[in-house]
Amino acid sequence: MKKFKFLLILTAVIVACGMMSACQKNDTPQTDDKKAQTQTEEKKDEKKDEEPKKADTKQIIIGQTWVQGDTDPTNSGTPWGLTSHGVSETVFKLDKDGKLTSRFIESFKKVDPLTWTATTKNTAKFSNGDVVDAKALAECLNIIQEKNSLSNSTAGKVTFTAKDDKTLEIKTERELQLLDSFLTEWANIVFKQLPDKSYVFTGPYVIDNFKPDIEFNLKPNPNYDGADKRADVKILAFKDASAMKLAFDAGEIDMAFTVTPEVAKMLKDSGKNVKTIDAGYQYFGIFNLNSDVMKDEKVRQAVNLGINRDEYVKSLMGGRVATGFFAQYFDFAGDVKLSQDVEKAKKLLDEAGYVMKDKVRVKDGKTLDINITTYQKRPDLPIIMQIMASQLKELGFNVNTQIVDGIDNVGKSGDFDLILYAQHTAPTGEPSFSLNQFFRGDQTKNFSKYKSDEMNKILDELGKETDKAKRIELAKKAQALVAKDLPVLYLVDPQWSIAVSDRLSDYQPYNGDYYIVNDQLK
Repeated sequence: MKKFKFLLILTAVIVACGMMSACQKNDTPQTDDKKAQTQTEEKKDEKKDEEPKKADTKQIIIGQTWVQGDTDPTNSGTPWGLTSHGVSETVFKLDKDGKLTSRFIESFKKVDPLTWTATTKNTAKFSNGDVVDAKALAECLNIIQEKNSLSNSTAGKVTFTAKDDKTLEIKTERELQLLDSFLTEWANIVFKQLPDKSYVFTGPYVIDNFKPDIEFNLKPNPNYDGADKRADVKILAFKDASAMKLAFDAGEIDMAFTVTPEVAKMLKDSGKNVKTIDAGYQYFGIFNLNSDVMKDEKVRQAVNLGINRDEYVKSLMGGRVATGFFAQYFDFAGDVKLSQDVEKAKKLLDEAGYVMKDKVRVKDGKTLDINITTYQKRPDLPIIMQIMASQLKELGFNVNTQIVDGIDNVGKSGDFDLILYAQHTAPTGEPSFSLNQFFRGDQTKNFSKYKSDEMNKILDELGKETDKAKRIELAKKAQALVAKDLPVLYLVDPQWSIAVSDRLSDYQPYNGDYYIVNDQLK
């Protein structure tokens, strides 16, 4: 009996000690990391077959050479950045298979040369839960047409009218043949302004907080399918490629978008995951046709013939010499043949009146100066600029180079001779948008101040032509005219390298940097 009582007392003491220990654990303050660790340990004890496996919810950290500086959907190129960051969507989008799809439009038809009607789905929602119907689309798209001149490139000023919640009427200033491509243009994003002047969008992620041009912190959009399977995302800007490589090597970022050729090789050699894609972008120069030097077509032709583009491709360790204004995988890419002819380039400069004197050409007592400007956001461009400067010096140019942050501001100012630029020239899978942007006389991106009745006629025909083969022919004709008149200097059709952690080994980028953060990022 005594032994029995003793055992009861001993058991009670052990239980009490266990309870005290548990209380002590529960009363101990825990950091977020410790809480997460505790929750993870508890989940390990659960049966694996009780529920489907969930995605890793640890934050995904992406390093880029740029981060969006604002969230105003009507501000110039901001819509591109918001879509790239996974926050916004255009009305239609280009999927990874090159097909145009829409979460907002069910069907559309052309009524007359300047009028279309579209039926909306009314199933997608803004991040605050409001339905995106015809009225919501008309409201945001009309604001964009009024405030962002880039949206007027393809069809002039376009007006949207909601006839009811499901019917949208679209009237264009110039004739348009491909409404879905037009509504894929990066300016045409879906948004809603709230009474407090903030904005809500429809992409797979919402902005938690951000520091302009430095970092964006994103959370899954609760009103986008699959939100529970997505992790939070942080996007960090690195201006220095070496710093981004160090961060990737240290495991501080899950993706480095993009890395320079040298960094890509080092990472590959060390066994890291590096994906190489055809960028869809084009690298090209923009001549200032109002510049004292570059207004002379012979000087522009001398630059065109005097440079060796193969050296750019070799230094970038990938890509191809450009054949026009579009990536070569498009059926409407140009057929321009570019080659170097140094002797002919020198002869053209002689004919233009520039005489070689002490390794620099001179005319009327003035040296043949060329000011080349580019930007670090596209790390390949300074590499091209450095090589180009050496090539032009051999022709007798006195070359000045400059790297700036706001390259578009330089373009608009007109204070340049030659800008080295990068642009995804067919984000809609169709040539009209960029051809109109850069080569129609009155458009915002026409930094060269190029004016050509022949080009405007080609672009007008492109807007009216319905036959695909003839549209391709017109696009090629426009690119050939650019090669002749030289408002733009075709350079490189590039490839890009993206480093990813093992966690993101299945991630497949596409369409350049337009959909870096997308609904498949997990």
